[in-house]
Amino acid sequence: MKKYLLFLLAYSTVICAQSKDTAQKAVYTPLKIDTLKTTISTKPISVPLDLQKNTQIILAKEESTGTDWAKYALPILTLFLGIGINRLIDWVNKRSTTIRNGERWVVELRSTEVPLSQQMTDLTEFRDRLSLTEFVIPQIKAMTNLNGDVFKSLDKNELIKYIEIKNAKPLHKRIFDSKEEKEKAYKKVVSISNYTHGHVAIMEHQHNLISEKFKSYLSGTSGYVQAFNNHLQEFLREYGMYNLNYEKEGVNIFEDERTALLSTLYTAQIVPHIEDGAYNPFNLRDNFFIPSITHLSNYRFEEKTLPLAKSITACLNDIAGIKIEVEYMTKNTNIILERYSELLTSLPEVINDIIGEKA
Repeated sequence: MKKYLLFLLAYSTVICAQSKDTAQKAVYTPLKIDTLKTTISTKPISVPLDLQKNTQIILAKEESTGTDWAKYALPILTLFLGIGINRLIDWVNKRSTTIRNGERWVVELRSTEVPLSQQMTDLTEFRDRLSLTEFVIPQIKAMTNLNGDVFKSLDKNELIKYIEIKNAKPLHKRIFDSKEEKEKAYKKVVSISNYTHGHVAIMEHQHNLISEKFKSYLSGTSGYVQAFNNHLQEFLREYGMYNLNYEKEGVNIFEDERTALLSTLYTAQIVPHIEDGAYNPFNLRDNFFIPSITHLSNYRFEEKTLPLAKSITACLNDIAGIKIEVEYMTKNTNIILERYSELLTSLPEVINDIIGEKA
């Protein structure tokens, strides 16, 4: 469009100039042999053509009317007009591009509102399932559209220009602004831009933090669970030897005060899951290991109790480690939920600052 317009202006200029030159040029007549040559001064002269018929030609010099400046000014004016129009078209196109890119930022920011709410709901459900009484490792959901990748493809410089356009005062109010006022306005634009990027960076960090903390939770919990399973097997062996030592002495383990309580607890808490191994560490802690270690402490001077008490203590330590991992993950989840809540609350303010609207 711009090239076509410039070509049209240049073509009209050339045609106009040529038409003026053609109009002002004298018709050239070839010089003949009998042509009369004369020099014309300021006064007209008469040249006899036919003496018999008294016919003559009067030659007069046309008065000079000065330089035709319009012939030279018009091409220059047309040139500058074309340059001005070209600059105007460029300015309009660049401004339109900036507005489109800036609106893309606003659209993408608005599109995070629903995922933020959904992510908070998913995290709340995950936290509630991190129960100390029901040992489960729930799966966590991380919304992929909160990872900030879409904002990495957007132009940050275009965002600043868009903020400047939307937050600028009307031209008639800012045309006479002082240098200090212009610097203040630009600092405001930069501040809004930084606040926007900070909002996106926090959102991206929280998304990465979910994956990072969950992997750490899985790793730590798996280690303690594996150790607990190993120590539980060790306890089962030691408990068998403990009962065997007393049975060799002719003791009925279900009636003797030293072994009766342990036998009852073992039958109620351990035996039902001997085959499937589906033990809940926290249930065993509260309903078996703590009562057992408390009972054995009354017979701590008997050597038969020492290996059994040692294996129970190892299991309790493993369960304590699992508890710490659960509490640590619960704490991290609450922190992430708090950050997401802040992001959701501040989102309208971020958008309003960009588009220059007051809440």
